[in-house]
Amino acid sequence: MSLLWLASTAFATGAAPPAVHDHFEQAGIAVDFTLTPMSSAGERALATFWVSDAHGGQALTGLHPLAWMTAVRASHLESEAACRAKTKSLLDASLANRADVNLNGYLLLTLNGDKTVSFINPQVTFNQTQLESIVELPAPGAGWTLTSNSDALYVTLPSAGAVAVIDTATRKLIETIPLGDGTLPTRISLQPDGRYVWVGLDGARAVVAIDTGSRKVAARIAVSAGEHNFAFTDDSRFAYVTNSGAESVSAIDIATLARQGDIAVGRGPAAITYGAKSRQIYVAAADDTAITVIDPDKQQVAGRIPAQPGVVALRFDPEGRFALAVNQRESTITVLDSATNAALVSGPVPSGPDEIAFSGGYAYVRSLGSATFTLFGLAELRQGRLSPVRVQAGSQPPNAAPEAQGPAAMIAPTPEGNSVLIANAAEKMAFYYVEGMMVPMGTLQMYGRQPRGLLVLDHSLREVEPGLYATTVTLPRSGRFDVPLLIDQPRLVHCFTATIALQADEAKAKPIRAVAIQPLFSGARLTAQKPAELSFRIVDAVTRQPIAGLRDVRLLAVEPPGIWQQRKWARDLGNGEYRVDWIFPHAGVYQVGVSVASRSLGFADLPFTTVLVEDLSGKKRGAR
Repeated sequence: MSLLWLASTAFATGAAPPAVHDHFEQAGIAVDFTLTPMSSAGERALATFWVSDAHGGQALTGLHPLAWMTAVRASHLESEAACRAKTKSLLDASLANRADVNLNGYLLLTLNGDKTVSFINPQVTFNQTQLESIVELPAPGAGWTLTSNSDALYVTLPSAGAVAVIDTATRKLIETIPLGDGTLPTRISLQPDGRYVWVGLDGARAVVAIDTGSRKVAARIAVSAGEHNFAFTDDSRFAYVTNSGAESVSAIDIATLARQGDIAVGRGPAAITYGAKSRQIYVAAADDTAITVIDPDKQQVAGRIPAQPGVVALRFDPEGRFALAVNQRESTITVLDSATNAALVSGPVPSGPDEIAFSGGYAYVRSLGSATFTLFGLAELRQGRLSPVRVQAGSQPPNAAPEAQGPAAMIAPTPEGNSVLIANAAEKMAFYYVEGMMVPMGTLQMYGRQPRGLLVLDHSLREVEPGLYATTVTLPRSGRFDVPLLIDQPRLVHCFTATIALQADEAKAKPIRAVAIQPLFSGARLTAQKPAELSFRIVDAVTRQPIAGLRDVRLLAVEPPGIWQQRKWARDLGNGEYRVDWIFPHAGVYQVGVSVASRSLGFADLPFTTVLVEDLSGKKRGAR
């Protein structure tokens, strides 16, 4: 389901507000920005940038644009210099310089052992990541999957016999789909065209197909006993389901949602995948001596590739020709060439491998018995050579937390394409690894929760058609917004504008005059551990007249990159002047921001003021 299809659907209903459009040309490059509402209320919208040659109209492809949306408080348009300065500050991604809407970012979602799902922003420049939201589940989750447009997250709840549905925009549990007591819904997969989510009922000898449009069960299909994993043909014509207790794979016609029959495979079928190049299904059975190849056109076995018993994971590389099979009993990895349906090369990995993930250039293998994970370059792998690189991810291996083992992946490739996030359940953290490094670049705290699965919710701009870069956004409120756009090569920086009128805001709208903050403590000499008075004046942004009587003025002081922060309410001194008494804990460089809720002014809406704090001897720690 493409983003453009979603936009056309919104227009087809005739209910959505009109789109916003802006055009800009510079140095022979033309950019058309469009913000298309996708609902009658207007909160969800499709943001697109059409980038082309200004003279011939040819699409400019392969770009990596960055864009943001920031609320405008001033009445005048920003100059080009101010736009460049704003864009530079947004690139820092710190708390003081955060956009109202980030069109480049992604969130890390963690499925936790305490019946919650966490939404974590790994891109904020803090020593600890920013926990943005927590969603409580009715029961512990096991497997999960995002819909094609990432608007909904489906989570299986085995002990509750249900599937939970979370709206990723509002980050709320919006529905629980009951599947029956004792059904044990565990593994879950989305078919390629995004129409159905498939759930294996390990306790009921059945699978269900859930319609992602209506969030209703479209069919309940009887299969054989055991645990159920899924694979699909790339045209979403057929679904294949493993039956670990029956030595078979069930073939299902998706058009009719009917089982066509069972295909005999080896003992304990578990791992199953589809090869895009060979257009065949591959099944690994944990207790068999071969990997079975199934021809979807004939619904029968097309061949068997010799393998040692113990294969528990099987996945194809991004190009779809070479597959990796990890053998947990032998602690080996084998490369299969689907062009010949034969093993190409094998090699050792640390004890108990159980999971495979891919970036654009590497394969990643996690091992249960080791605190290291292993990388293999795909270029060498496709030539029949294994060049392993082992990277330490904590001090405790995954099997130190056996309760956290489940079907959800613990390695999440990032949208940048050259890095991954890998969870360590025993240490309640995740590691951020960038390819080419010998150690992870950093750690992400899980806030005391034990991760049992990682997913990346990507809401960055993507090239959906040649020259057309798009993403869906959630608009925070009505008003006028700057939309800074940065293209690196060829270089272009420009701030588009968008005026938004949300239906919910119009119903309760009150005239609110923009305000400006005038810090009166800028340049003051402050001493650590001694009381300091932080005074500032609030004035009308247009008339510059002081505004008194505000009761919801609040200050935030932050020591970058987030080591220390504190919030306090301000006192009204009259004539637009407000004051907060503060004691800074030690010498350093601090950032101070102001919020006024009654004027819809948040901490990120205006620049922070830098404060230098000296120690008792007059020295500043980390001043710059």
